[in-house]
Amino acid sequence: MKWYNLCLFLPLLLAGCGVSESGDPEEAQNELESEQVRYLAIVDSIGVELGDPDYVFGSIEAVSHTTEGNILVLDRAACSVAEFDPDGEFVRRMGRSGSGPGEFLNPLSMVRLGDGRVAVLDVNLGGFFTFLPDGSYEGMMLELLGGEPIMYVTPSVENTFIGTLNTWNLVGDEYIVSVVVGRFGMGSGEPLTVYWQDSFPWDFQDITPLVKGSYFARTWASDRSGNVFVAPRSEEEYIIQGFSAEGEPTVTIELELDPVRKTDDEIAEEAYFWNRRAASMGVSGPIDYQPDEYRWMVHSMGIDADERLWVRRGTEETPTFDVFNIDGDYLFKAELEGVSASGGLFWEIKIDEFGILAYSLDPEDGYQKLYILELE
Repeated sequence: MKWYNLCLFLPLLLAGCGVSESGDPEEAQNELESEQVRYLAIVDSIGVELGDPDYVFGSIEAVSHTTEGNILVLDRAACSVAEFDPDGEFVRRMGRSGSGPGEFLNPLSMVRLGDGRVAVLDVNLGGFFTFLPDGSYEGMMLELLGGEPIMYVTPSVENTFIGTLNTWNLVGDEYIVSVVVGRFGMGSGEPLTVYWQDSFPWDFQDITPLVKGSYFARTWASDRSGNVFVAPRSEEEYIIQGFSAEGEPTVTIELELDPVRKTDDEIAEEAYFWNRRAASMGVSGPIDYQPDEYRWMVHSMGIDADERLWVRRGTEETPTFDVFNIDGDYLFKAELEGVSASGGLFWEIKIDEFGILAYSLDPEDGYQKLYILELE
């Protein structure tokens, strides 16, 4: 695999209950075990296999909402962002395939800024590009630092966002990878705030340590009020650290969960899936990524309009969330009805102040839909 192809592909790989620092872990655990489960239900969907091209998705990479609550879908295959109203009716499309103004070659991330602009990362074109709230193209807002993308972006205060950035430095005869999860603004690729950082040596012949040590090392959630939560993608511990936008620690949430070992079929399916996805991106040859033996304790997180933190358990095949208030107190557990077995592991569920959106990375019927969820 050529190095420039590796750089383009790696960012595309991925796509309990808690106690606050002052809480009693045993008491919280007892509350969790006695808590009634609430359920998420699919109330609508957008997307067709064939027909109107405005409703056909090639490869959903990110979803969000406008300031009015319209739905935004970044489709990498279509090189554009499709906008729909809350009822699922097509409104407009931002971007198209190409290398000119307002066009994309390889869009990988998207975030709606506080002022309503939509920012899209295109690695091939070297930065984040913005569209105004009316859908018109504005221009490049942020050039990539050293050509390295800021990935998995989530909104923060004003026109800033949270993401992860990797940089490579040659020290002696080995490469050192430095990775941060931080808050970034327009005009500079340097983080304004760092919430987590690490560095490690990397042998170009072995991709697995890079993926696990950087792109899959942490997951986080943030909102426009300045709340930030960061958790390790760990097989052994369920722990979440809360921060203010400026990086001051606010709360620690922990839960004791039993580790869940993946089946041999699950490991094989996961490895096959990512190799197949690499091939769809134009990477020649297998990436030889070796999945973890156990499932992650924390898969992903989101923050809703009521400043509730939704933490998805990576140990469950059925998408399952532990929901906390902003102070780390456990509220309830939520499960997505009708999605189970190993297929549930490939579901992506995004939560923000306007609602809950979901899609499958590996849909059983062969084409992607965007699902609108509600809490019953």
